[in-house]
Amino acid sequence: MNIETFIQRMNTYDTECDHNKIIEDLKSLATHRTLLSEYLYQGIQQNGFSVKHMLYNAYAFVLHSNEKYTVRLGFWSPVNSKEEGDTFIYGLNHTHDFEMYCVGYAGDGYTTIKREILDHTPISCGVRPQLGEEHELKLAPGEVLHMKPLYEIHRQLPPQQMSASLSLLIHAPRAQESEEAWCFDENYVPIYPGIAMQEIAFYEKTMSLFNHG
Repeated sequence: MNIETFIQRMNTYDTECDHNKIIEDLKSLATHRTLLSEYLYQGIQQNGFSVKHMLYNAYAFVLHSNEKYTVRLGFWSPVNSKEEGDTFIYGLNHTHDFEMYCVGYAGDGYTTIKREILDHTPISCGVRPQLGEEHELKLAPGEVLHMKPLYEIHRQLPPQQMSASLSLLIHAPRAQESEEAWCFDENYVPIYPGIAMQEIAFYEKTMSLFNHG
């Protein structure tokens, strides 16, 4: 499946109900091995070598974005230092304020450790929520991670080799926009609201460029 077909199919789905269809289509899209080269070629054809309209940062390329969802291709590097790990927010327990689907695309894939927040009362700084059991997944090619917004915590551990993942981010409905993601310490105690700085800066820049491009 190519990106155009994926977008067409996504636009017919109910993102609250069609989880299995979305997962199968994302897995099918991940078998398309020239996603990045096609994205770069199309950008050069449209804009020459100007990067003004290219949505990317040091580790991810936005293949498509609209008001409902974003498709991105992310790269995950092995690390040799804490500073390198911080760039990819490895080891940080955090939630997201958007629904996320990820499928392994290349390499051995990063490992994610996920726990559900069982008590859906508002998160408070310093107050550990009630949590479910840990679930570990290595995002190798074809493996799928699905995270619901706000009430699932995960952390990522680096892969052994350079890896890539294909992600679909479902933007939060307006009714949920006031609800925040959180970061947690190693004991799952909430320490501050908001996604890690690298992630939120990338996401806000992406949406700003898309809305004003």
